[in-house]
Amino acid sequence: MPRPKKVDANSNAPAKINNSQKKTTSSTLKQPTANEMREWYEKNKSRLERYEDATSAITSLRDIQKSKTYTTISNYSKEDVKDYIKNISSSEASLRSLSRYLYYRSEIYYRLCKYYANQIDLSIRNIVPPFIISDNNDVKSTLKKYQETVDVVDTLGLNYEFRKAASITLREDAFYGCAYYTEGQGMFILPLDPSYMRIAGVFPDGSFACAMDMSYFKRNSELLEYWGEPFNSMWNTYQSTNEKYQLIPEEYNVCIKFRSEDWETIVPVLTPIFLSLIDLMDASDYQAVQQAANIYKLVWLEMKTMGNDVDDWAVNPDIMIQYFNRMLEEALPPYISAAIVPGELHEISFPDDATGDVTKVEKATKEILNTAGGAQILNLNSASNSTAFKYGVLADSTFSISTLIPQIQAIVNRLLSTWISEPCKVKFFDVSIYQKDDFKKSILESCQNGLPNKILYNTLNGVSEKDTLAMNFLEEDCLNLGERLKPFSTSYTQSGDNQGGGQEKDQSDLSDEGLKTKDQDKNNK
Repeated sequence: MPRPKKVDANSNAPAKINNSQKKTTSSTLKQPTANEMREWYEKNKSRLERYEDATSAITSLRDIQKSKTYTTISNYSKEDVKDYIKNISSSEASLRSLSRYLYYRSEIYYRLCKYYANQIDLSIRNIVPPFIISDNNDVKSTLKKYQETVDVVDTLGLNYEFRKAASITLREDAFYGCAYYTEGQGMFILPLDPSYMRIAGVFPDGSFACAMDMSYFKRNSELLEYWGEPFNSMWNTYQSTNEKYQLIPEEYNVCIKFRSEDWETIVPVLTPIFLSLIDLMDASDYQAVQQAANIYKLVWLEMKTMGNDVDDWAVNPDIMIQYFNRMLEEALPPYISAAIVPGELHEISFPDDATGDVTKVEKATKEILNTAGGAQILNLNSASNSTAFKYGVLADSTFSISTLIPQIQAIVNRLLSTWISEPCKVKFFDVSIYQKDDFKKSILESCQNGLPNKILYNTLNGVSEKDTLAMNFLEEDCLNLGERLKPFSTSYTQSGDNQGGGQEKDQSDLSDEGLKTKDQDKNNK
């Protein structure tokens, strides 16, 4: 069971929070395990995420003065959206609802949020044991601490849990969660309703501390039984003190904010492109309607007369209508309508230049990606060569991970300190999944120069610290493969630095023409 610690919430908290609350676990309620909470959340996810509420809220953006003939087209009042953006401080809930709606409605917006969130890779890390330079460090004690830490870290599923949190952070600017940990089962982070959450300050490690409005459980009292601690203790404190916002204890507290420089203002990260996304959705819906209309025709039969007498028909109307109805039943496909008028047989088509509409949608999509980032990955035609692609992705990576990685590192180390008496420090590198190969090369050079990065190097190969040590023990101590198997001769095992022939230039040294030659492999043709 995690041991409670005193939480020092910042004095600039937006509301008065009881920071001295103590955990008083009820012995009559069973604390759910991480797996039980994970299964419960998956079953109740749609209700907790309140997507229906977001969808209902979005109807307030519809302009009722506009025609609703084409039901597939969303008629938005962009003036309302502009007002939200102008008054961001008072429009937090409205902007969050709009962001959630776009997240599920717009493929481009969903991919942008996931693109930035999935840049983080928490396997790019070092686990560093405590070390005192001026003292003798006990080997046995150090190994024990390292063993305990890697045992826990190996079960946490860090990428899975924190990429989910990062996706919500990109979508809503702030993520609030409660971490459940069970030995042997790992960790599950329960997302909490942001409508009832508030950033109360920071913990001593610099990570954000969030508090929850306990009135949430007046409407959802059954959740107290399912969720267990710390919510039962927080509810009891609220009942006795009547202080609505209760701080989530630091052994459970998970709070990430993308715009970390401003605690109080919560604004979805990609809010500036909301209007463009709405325009793009309208254009796509309009294009779909036009494409559907292209196949429709209206056929009508003109009933002629013999002279001025309106009843002097050239063909008996009964016979004409009989044959006309037969044509409707047997000859006309479903997408052709028909009518009878006094006169000749004619048709009306609904032509449209669909090519022009497609071009407009593609152009609008490209402009959004160029504005919001992700153009190099989500629109591959935008990069002129591999170097432009590389540095474009680097800029996007810096934007996403520079704020997420430091916060996640502080949270993980704080949680470890509540689960382990003397944990090692986990160091996550500010390196994205798209920079991983280049970083791996630099680590290999460090290893060749004698620096202690062998475990880190294999972690970059996707093998955890514990698995690396286990396989090394198996191969070297148990199977003695280092003596029995000879390594292949490579540039890394051969002695000397002499290199024959022309050596490949670094990409940054190549001209645009040289990059095109390399990209198209012209030298080998």
